[in-house]
Amino acid sequence: MVHRMNRDKRSKRTRAWLLETLLELLEKKEYSEISITELTEKADIARQTFYRNYNSMDDILLTEIDEILDEYIEKVQKNLEAKKDLTWDFEVKQLIYLWQRNEALFKALLKAGLGLQALEKLSGFFSLFHMKAQHLQELDEYHQCLVHYLAGGVYMVLKKWFENGMNTPFEIIADVFKKAAMNIDKISEEYIKSKKK
Repeated sequence: MVHRMNRDKRSKRTRAWLLETLLELLEKKEYSEISITELTEKADIARQTFYRNYNSMDDILLTEIDEILDEYIEKVQKNLEAKKDLTWDFEVKQLIYLWQRNEALFKALLKAGLGLQALEKLSGFFSLFHMKAQHLQELDEYHQCLVHYLAGGVYMVLKKWFENGMNTPFEIIADVFKKAAMNIDKISEEYIKSKKK
């Protein structure tokens, strides 16, 4: 048991070094110009250690975004369970804080051409929120369109926010996101009522 805990700590530390090194390299170079050899040498990690943890450089960024989004979902899930009114205030603010705190990672995802994967992840957890808000077991095509529409808009606003040096005030973005989410809820409720007739 102790051996496994030590291995887990080592693996976590190795992953952190690789991520940190990759983010440093991305400040100076394009993603396509960075090789695994250069990354491992700069991180002072053996190449085989890299492959014990990842299959590709993309995995470094995608694994980290998965972990960050899992933490976000866990945090907001608790709030959703207790929620009676769906103003989306907490969820929206937490989402914007998440992107703000992880600016370097999200910029790296975009620089690496992995923006579509980030968008897919947004759509995935917006689906969870939407099913909770509308008391659905699954999303039909109509509801999937609503979720993808919202995720695409949120993704583009956050992407442009980064590109513009995060100059748009937080409050404006939060207000737009909350109103968009509430409008999606309203459209969904109207659709559900029309299906019951």
